[in-house]
Amino acid sequence: MTGLEILRPAEAAKRLGVRTRVIIEAMYYDRLPRVRLDDGTLGIPADALDDFDPSVQVRSS
Repeated sequence: MTGLEILRPAEAAKRLGVRTRVIIEAMYYDRLPRVRLDDGTLGIPADALDDFDPSVQVRSS
């Protein structure tokens, strides 16, 4: 194990104080890296939250 902490989207949202939807959208628009977990779901490396600004929103038209 490398010691890299992987968070589920709900936990990442809780740490940032935003809705889970903000994290899911950021993952969809490649603003946050995704890591596939053993159970098939996606997670986020905890250190990626340091550089993430949840106030920036990307919407497609």
